[in-house]
Amino acid sequence: MYPFENKALMKKYSFDDCLAAIRGERIPKSLGHPMARRCVIRGILYHPGFAKERHGWEPWFTRALNARSIMSDEIPVLDLNKPEHIPYCIWYPETAKETTYRELARRYPWMKYHVGRACAVAGYYDLYKDLDLLPEVHIAEEARDNGHSTIFNDIMSAKKKYSIMDDYTRTVDLEKKPTVAWLNGDTAVRSHLELKRNFHNLAVGNREAKWDTVPENESLLQNHNCVGVSFSSRDYFDITEDQRVDEYTSDDSIKEDVTPLLYTPLPHDLPPIHKDLLILMAAFYGDVDRYARLRRPKDVQTEHRCVIRGIYHNTMFAKWWSLQPNANEYQRAINARFIMNNAISHITPETPDWHLPSCIWYPSRAAEWTYRELARIKPVMKKTVARACIVANYQALYDELDVGPDYELIEEAKESANPHYLQHQERKIEEQGGNRPEPSSWINVTTRRDMFEHSSTRFFRNVSGETAETEPYNRPWLYGNYCVDMNFVELNVCLPDEVKRELEGLNISDICESYSSYREWKATWDRRSSSNVIHHPTNSPTQ
Repeated sequence: MYPFENKALMKKYSFDDCLAAIRGERIPKSLGHPMARRCVIRGILYHPGFAKERHGWEPWFTRALNARSIMSDEIPVLDLNKPEHIPYCIWYPETAKETTYRELARRYPWMKYHVGRACAVAGYYDLYKDLDLLPEVHIAEEARDNGHSTIFNDIMSAKKKYSIMDDYTRTVDLEKKPTVAWLNGDTAVRSHLELKRNFHNLAVGNREAKWDTVPENESLLQNHNCVGVSFSSRDYFDITEDQRVDEYTSDDSIKEDVTPLLYTPLPHDLPPIHKDLLILMAAFYGDVDRYARLRRPKDVQTEHRCVIRGIYHNTMFAKWWSLQPNANEYQRAINARFIMNNAISHITPETPDWHLPSCIWYPSRAAEWTYRELARIKPVMKKTVARACIVANYQALYDELDVGPDYELIEEAKESANPHYLQHQERKIEEQGGNRPEPSSWINVTTRRDMFEHSSTRFFRNVSGETAETEPYNRPWLYGNYCVDMNFVELNVCLPDEVKRELEGLNISDICESYSSYREWKATWDRRSSSNVIHHPTNSPTQ
């Protein structure tokens, strides 16, 4: 038996120990591993009495045990001066009695919004009214999800609604002035918590897999932390702190169709939808209003590349991002958009090289003066400027730069109607002994010929759960070694619903395959439609 104090230092993963923890049978030998901690929390929440002797040992233990006590109708001692011991979710996997929640709110008034949320799950309308809460959007979304229309309608009838809870950070802010809000799909409602995720044995065939390099504050369930763990990436909430681990995986495919909200104005209050596709498309098009409203604190999958594309194509989106506190991760794209708008005052000799873009001629070209100044201020940009000169046919500036030989410049020169650039590169090769530059093994050169965004022929009946295409195969790298496509969504939106239903019935995944089938179907549809038309005889005067 390992001393309990040493368990938190051990990061050895055990499938059997985690399974036993989920079942509430025993605490794992290694609690330093994030998966082990998640499984213990899950065991505590589902098995009253499990690990109760460890109360007060670690904050994550204590929060889970306090939540379990409340749901078991036992009110623990809570101290506002020890916020690390205060649970956030006190309504899942089960709710307490109404009297328990009432007493909890009486003893600890700063827990009244937690209690109000529990009322929305359990349907305790009388208690909810007695709490005298501000109309809170998370409570409204919870009530809607659980079918408790009295609480939901009570909140929705208010002139203003507020956001006081935060499911992303598991906080309830009673200190600052409440902010007016709308239902925005930012609530981890109960139906979301029911979508379970199977914890995986991290090394197939090996019951004791070591993962000593996993940071203690990281979740093993995040896809980028380990290979072979295939959980859904659509997990931005962890209000129960167990990341919904279980012995099985639920079907979390998105059934509702959100595409109508892509081409119609957003309502003030979003319906119960999964909004990730709306976020991605807003980023892809650079729609500031939609993106600023819909975005989550944590990027959704492929959002980063969609944002880059939006910045390149939308100056206002680029400007908005330049004012954000985390603009650094998009600084290259922002600089590219500003350069193409002939605004280079933000580029100085001190500008870090990693903030300098590699594509400054798509989707628009800057003036020749702009490119000349850019090369003067940052000589490291000369090759990039030379390539822009080939695209824009700024021959005089290109000759001034006298760059080469370079593989990217050669490939771009081949596409130019002006033979001067390729001839110059060939001369530079001869000057250097005839050694032709080789292509980079990791940079895909996209010349002007390929600088068209591709259309898609792939058909998806429901694209609501899809993410952007980011694989380089047969796609141009337009944004400085990035590629991103949402063209399959655009195709889906363009197709009439009856066509989509018919294509789905034909089990067709590529629109090209459907043309002959579609023509046959259309002819049948036209015949069917014409047969349903009632022809009225023309009135004529009686002879």
